[in-house]
Amino acid sequence: MLIGSFKSKSFKKKKEKKKLLSGCIMVPMAGIGTMFSGFIVQRFRLSCVKTLKFCIALLMCTLILSPMYLVYCDHDPLAGIEEHYEMDVASNSDQNNNATEILPSLKSTCNRHCDCVPSEYHPVCAEFYNEKQISFYSPCFAGCRQNYEPLRKMYYNCSCVPENTRFGYRTVKNGLCESKCRGLFAFLALFAPFCFFAFAVGVPLISVVLRTVDYAERSFALGIQWILVRVIGTIPAPVLFGWMFDVSCIRYNLDVCSGKCDWSGKNTYIYIYVYFRQLPWFLICTLLFFSSQMRDDPLPTEAVIENSKLKLMKKQNSMC
Repeated sequence: MLIGSFKSKSFKKKKEKKKLLSGCIMVPMAGIGTMFSGFIVQRFRLSCVKTLKFCIALLMCTLILSPMYLVYCDHDPLAGIEEHYEMDVASNSDQNNNATEILPSLKSTCNRHCDCVPSEYHPVCAEFYNEKQISFYSPCFAGCRQNYEPLRKMYYNCSCVPENTRFGYRTVKNGLCESKCRGLFAFLALFAPFCFFAFAVGVPLISVVLRTVDYAERSFALGIQWILVRVIGTIPAPVLFGWMFDVSCIRYNLDVCSGKCDWSGKNTYIYIYVYFRQLPWFLICTLLFFSSQMRDDPLPTEAVIENSKLKLMKKQNSMC
């Protein structure tokens, strides 16, 4: 979910494309990584210490690939929020005024004929022949006078849009402008091995837990482990990353019961996201390093023999 939110803010792509690309990469790489690590532990009969060192190596690989979060696309500006309407800039320049000294506003001379409601966020996009794109807060704030055409998904005769658009005379299409940069493919090229190494850590760590506790306490140990995972990881993480996205938000939905962020800043959330993603990996590597310095477990063959002897003795005692 967090990866989806990150990609949604870093790469302005349609939700269907993002979900399809994420699923096609994450699911296969997670399965291959899990089977690979399990095969390595079984094939080379790794002891606990060697297994922990193997986990450290896998985590170091994820740290090396973590700069992938710095790959992003600059999104197209939202008129009235991040930049002025072009009509206002042109009129101010004619009057020899500096338009940049005034903060952008959703209301403009080009949409004053419309009774627009700021709580209705319904973005539309205007594409130009020079590949420039501008998003508008809603068709109303774009000054569109004609009704929506469902077949073409277009709004026409929008007074806040320059005449030379790719769709026609002052025409905008429904939805946010889709990014045309290829940064998403570079991100996915790093995301695939990242998923492989991240999911490969799980099986070796479980094998270490099962081999470092008594046979009768294995279920209890796994339960304690997953309680710690929930308390330290999966419960606070959504709160932390939700706060991160809120910090980068520059425009909230005006609906009192919503609390939804309509528009985020360009780069703020990326650097916060990278920082909070890297810190846990460093802590885990440090803890695993100190764990690997502890006394090693006996060889797997000896452990199996000792276990079988104990079972045999218990069986003989029960028969007596």
